[in-house]
Amino acid sequence: MSAAPVGPRYPVPSEYPGAAATPQVSRPPTEAGMLVSYSPVAMAKRAAGIRKNLDRSTVGGVISLVITGVIYYFARPETTSAFFWLLVGNAVYTVVRIIVKFVKLKRARRATAQVPLGPAFQIDDQGLVASTVPEGERIGWEQVTSIAGVNKMLSPGPRLEFRWDADRSWSVPIIVLDSSPSSIDSALRAFSLGRFGLDLSSVDDIW
Repeated sequence: MSAAPVGPRYPVPSEYPGAAATPQVSRPPTEAGMLVSYSPVAMAKRAAGIRKNLDRSTVGGVISLVITGVIYYFARPETTSAFFWLLVGNAVYTVVRIIVKFVKLKRARRATAQVPLGPAFQIDDQGLVASTVPEGERIGWEQVTSIAGVNKMLSPGPRLEFRWDADRSWSVPIIVLDSSPSSIDSALRAFSLGRFGLDLSSVDDIW
């Protein structure tokens, strides 16, 4: 059974413009509920970290390739020798490592630019309001079956997944939320009267 739409309707744009920076906070729930919104801050920090790592790897990689080239020039090992293939393997590994980091940077930047504006979900004593497409849905606590983190290998990483009714689900990347997992867990436990919390047992690495 599909949950009934409620107001106010959350904005869920089909295109994701860049959002203004909003610091991630651990906001305590209020009597009215806890509103969790989208924020690109953590994702932007991840992209910046990957860029620094890429710069270091590129410099180190260039030095490694130059040294490998110099060794090959003077040693001139036979193509059938183990030493020759050791040099080739080192060069290939260096180039592949730089390419992988570059791809990660591109993915992180794209994910940052695609963070939508507005609320992601709300937690209150009646249940949840999720920003499902095309409009927000009210999900009562009696409908909820699980709230957990699920792994996702590619950027932007693990997602917070809500499941309700027989086969309904909605998820959002944890890193694009403006509230920490611990504060979301506290709000879930408080407003659901202990029936639900944020289960992160299957998530390897949030950030």
